[in-house]
Amino acid sequence: MKKVKTKKKRKFKFRIFGYAFLVFLGYQVTFNVIMNIKLANTNEDFIKCLLADSNYHLLYEKKANNLFSKAFSYFFDINKPVSILENTFHYKANEVESSGYVSNPKANSVSKEQKLEPLVYIYNSHQAEQYQGKALEPYNITPGVMMASYIFQDKLEKLEVGTLVMEDNLIDYMNLNNMKHAQSYKASRVFASKTISENPNLKLIIDLHRDSISKEKSTVVINNKSMAKIVFVVGNEHDNYEQNLEMTNKLNEMIKEKYPTLTRGVLIKGGTGNNGIYNQDLSPKVTCLEIGSDSNTIDEVLNTIELLAPIIAEFVHEA
Repeated sequence: MKKVKTKKKRKFKFRIFGYAFLVFLGYQVTFNVIMNIKLANTNEDFIKCLLADSNYHLLYEKKANNLFSKAFSYFFDINKPVSILENTFHYKANEVESSGYVSNPKANSVSKEQKLEPLVYIYNSHQAEQYQGKALEPYNITPGVMMASYIFQDKLEKLEVGTLVMEDNLIDYMNLNNMKHAQSYKASRVFASKTISENPNLKLIIDLHRDSISKEKSTVVINNKSMAKIVFVVGNEHDNYEQNLEMTNKLNEMIKEKYPTLTRGVLIKGGTGNNGIYNQDLSPKVTCLEIGSDSNTIDEVLNTIELLAPIIAEFVHEA
């Protein structure tokens, strides 16, 4: 009788242990799945999350780092299907100027869904240009000119100015076509020219950059806020550059009238060592705008854009 009771006790203990393990396993699997869910699946969603209530400390992609989750992720990477769908570029011959590159299917998707007619187009010939963002480092987020473009879009559309932002990955395109950094404008031209031709009513086309000057030269305090100074660049090595210059001067004067210290003016560039065109021959509405430098923070860039957006809205509605 004692042996039977002992066996029953052992079975009961094993059963309790088994139930406890199943509960623990279920908890860990659920925890791992939840903690690996992305809060945003596209560049646009990501920036809008960052812009929500000006919360630049939003945890974009939560991580579970306990031993079990690491082992689980080793065998089952739940992010992998999403990353394949969102980040894989499919290349086909003769799709874009016979380059072999197919543009991101989500590129300019906003323009198809928004009610506002696109009046402004913002792109980045140098997509890798970055700003300072120490507050974002714990979240592995490096702010740059692409983020600035989406901030611009958000501010302009709140002012009822339809705005397009290029999402295509120029770095992938350039790598595919063995292009060097010096050919960045040639790469961006492929996508910019397509968007410009498809949107004939655009009033302003901005190639958004940042400079590489010192913090002292690139920063100004306005209304007790630290701002990233701006400068426009116009190339003079194409036949109709005077039209681009006239348009840029007008916009710069509107900015200067309200915030004299915010703009560093309009630079005319050409000759040896300069591009001289900057794709501005595509349209008289194209200009290069540099906001701040690599020493400015994304918050300073945001402060600048908040001042620029109403002026640009006024400019395009008058154009």
